[in-house]
Amino acid sequence: MKVLIGEITSYKAIVIAKYLANYYNNLSIATYDSKLFTKKIFTKFSSQNFSIERPDLDRYIDNLSELILKENIDFFFPVHSDYIGEILKRKEIFGNSLDYLGDLEQYEKLHDKKSLQEIVSKLNIPIPINFPNYENAEIPFVAKPTSGSSAKGVRYFTSETEHFKKDEINSENYVFQEYIDGVGCGYSVYAVNGKIITGYGHLRLAEFPVTGGSSIYRESFYVNEMKEIAEQILKEVPWTGFAMFEFKLKPNGTLVLIEVNPRIWGSINQGLQNGVNYFEPILGKPTKIIGNTKHETKTYLSPQIYLSLFLYLLKGNLKPITTFLKNIKYNKADVSIFDDPKGWLSIILRKIL
Repeated sequence: MKVLIGEITSYKAIVIAKYLANYYNNLSIATYDSKLFTKKIFTKFSSQNFSIERPDLDRYIDNLSELILKENIDFFFPVHSDYIGEILKRKEIFGNSLDYLGDLEQYEKLHDKKSLQEIVSKLNIPIPINFPNYENAEIPFVAKPTSGSSAKGVRYFTSETEHFKKDEINSENYVFQEYIDGVGCGYSVYAVNGKIITGYGHLRLAEFPVTGGSSIYRESFYVNEMKEIAEQILKEVPWTGFAMFEFKLKPNGTLVLIEVNPRIWGSINQGLQNGVNYFEPILGKPTKIIGNTKHETKTYLSPQIYLSLFLYLLKGNLKPITTFLKNIKYNKADVSIFDDPKGWLSIILRKIL
């Protein structure tokens, strides 16, 4: 079998390439990217890397589909969240390589924040209070792009001064939610027709930016309610594919659903390093036995973790730092400079070139 993964300058793509290379020796792993430097600099876990021109998004998707058909790709794993919806719009041009994913309608019901709000409100699942527009939003609140991913475009308003810096934010393209005080956590799954085949929970130990950004350091975490909420939503939207259900765990132990990301998520390595194989329903059983570890592995993103910890220090929050140092023996980088120097370098070059 031959798989295609990309964009390979994304740490998520490198994590997947490494995992599949380590546990599926019957796979040929090809990768791709639009960054020209990847002709020379890319992860060692790719057996063949393709540099694809991106004059515009439509042509980029055409180029990807042509590559897949030419190279007889069996499974295509795109990780760049910005264009997964566009790929699903034209799913048929990718042959059978995306058969493990559901359709665009299901994807958009989960991905679009306003659509998701309607679903979870009907199910009485705890969610942040939603305000009709920023003029009526009560501080503190969060402004999120309706179809945004991860922490991109998210803005936090915690004072009246910030409240009046809302240029370029409007009610059509943004949702305005109550800010929930608590710790970020998530329940990540691969589902088929709304049935969870494999799932795993994690807790955020550090974020970047530290004011409320992406997961940068995580540990395993699970309460039954996480899975129950995911099952309720998937019963309404019988999605086939990857999904991460993001929550805030309030100080009183209440879980509040923040959003659902129906795609490969940033913290996927936390589950993979602790024995969860999200790819088995797609690729079958691994050719190498995945052993059980005696100690839980905590995963982090390098080198961003070090800047994150420094910023926590400046804020006077020592907990993420002490947790990282206390568990140094069991911490594992998503992509390591020592294990995969070219892959690690490509992540940095992605941000500056």
